[in-house]
Amino acid sequence: MEGAGSSNSLRIAAAREAIAKRQNQEFRKLKESYNDEISEVRSKNEKEIMRFKKDYELKMTTEKTEAEIKLAKLRSQYSKQLEVENERFKKLLEDLKQSNSDRILEAQKANEQQAVRQEARHNEYLERARLRFEEEKAKLET
Repeated sequence: MEGAGSSNSLRIAAAREAIAKRQNQEFRKLKESYNDEISEVRSKNEKEIMRFKKDYELKMTTEKTEAEIKLAKLRSQYSKQLEVENERFKKLLEDLKQSNSDRILEAQKANEQQAVRQEARHNEYLERARLRFEEEKAKLET
């Protein structure tokens, strides 16, 4: 019986060993399958990240280009506006200078006319005074 018990335990040990080998093979296959799947997912994710990076860089480049175009357009508009305003300012300044010169000339003419009138009145006064003096002198001589 001992021989039968020992052969039985050998069979059980062999069966256990076979089960353990089978399980180890299944675990290795499962591990390889998981590693392959993980590698595939990692590769897919890396490709997706690269695509996102490229899309982001493309979008940033596009945004930067559009912003530079807008800035150049604004600078151009500002430059044109500045030219227009400078021309308008020059014209206003010229008009103001001309107006001021005209007013000065008018004031000078008015002053000259007033001086002429004042001199005429003064001469009239002197003439009347001379005539009165002559009348008074003639009265006294007579």
